[in-house]
Amino acid sequence: MGGDDFAEDLAIVELLRRVDVGPDAETRERMKRRVLTAPPPEKPLVLASVRRVGARARVAVAAAAVLCLLMSLGGMSVLLSRDALPGDPLYGVKRTTESASLGLTFDDESRALKHLEFAASRVTEMETLADRASDSSAQLTALADLDADAVEGARQLTTFATASDETALPALRDWALDQYEKLGTLRPRLAEDAGKHADTTMWLLASIAQRAHDLAARAGCDAVTSGSSDTLGPLPAKDRCASVVPDPTPSTGREPTPVQPVPPGLPVPPGSAAPPVQPTQSAVPGTSAPPASRPGVSTPPASGKPGITIPLPLPLPSISLPLLPGISFG
Repeated sequence: MGGDDFAEDLAIVELLRRVDVGPDAETRERMKRRVLTAPPPEKPLVLASVRRVGARARVAVAAAAVLCLLMSLGGMSVLLSRDALPGDPLYGVKRTTESASLGLTFDDESRALKHLEFAASRVTEMETLADRASDSSAQLTALADLDADAVEGARQLTTFATASDETALPALRDWALDQYEKLGTLRPRLAEDAGKHADTTMWLLASIAQRAHDLAARAGCDAVTSGSSDTLGPLPAKDRCASVVPDPTPSTGREPTPVQPVPPGLPVPPGSAAPPVQPTQSAVPGTSAPPASRPGVSTPPASGKPGITIPLPLPLPSISLPLLPGISFG
């Protein structure tokens, strides 16, 4: 019985093989051509955007890594450049850092003091260069930067002092004299070219001291400056120093009256105030005389504004510069 069932199954399979239930040859050929000539399927929009976002993220990560590396190297360079000297590879980084600190300083007085601080640093660096017997190019670089910062600091500080706080002028004068003496002591140890430039720098520092002294001498005058300026800042006024003093006559509601100078040789009207005494020769040539004294008005002694005498280790050569003379070298 089992053998008959198996024979029947084989017969059915044989019949199914003979039945042609698929497409004919022509249909199959048409389907084949359609498949081969069909355009490729479009990529899903979601997958394409994900790929674009992934590429941008990789670029952003790489840029952030490069930026962090540059910031790290920049920070290390700034730290290492603190002790850099003129002529060193990192000296340019040091000067750039100083310029950046000036850009972040918005107060006029603080910015001027920073310039003077940088100028004083150049003098200290020159002492180290002299100890190491460095070549003249490094010394000339330090002197050139010293000149630039000294001029800019003096100009800004004298402008601020004459407009806001005249007490900064004596400090500028003392600073210039200190740097003058340091550079004068260092002068014999410099190279020949640097020594010639140092002479000019010393003359510049002496002129800054003279300018500060002249402006400070007119601190009690009506006109401190002449209204014009040069590379070192405001120029001191040239006219006679006249100040406003209160009227000694007791009265109420009266404003102080200015003392009008009387030309020499004219009589003084009865009951009027005595004319101011002609000012005496200033202790420093080229400076303005102090306010004249009058009876009943106390004025500071002339010794309160002494002249400037700068000891010079070596005689300065003849230098033709558009700077004010008048400082006593000796």
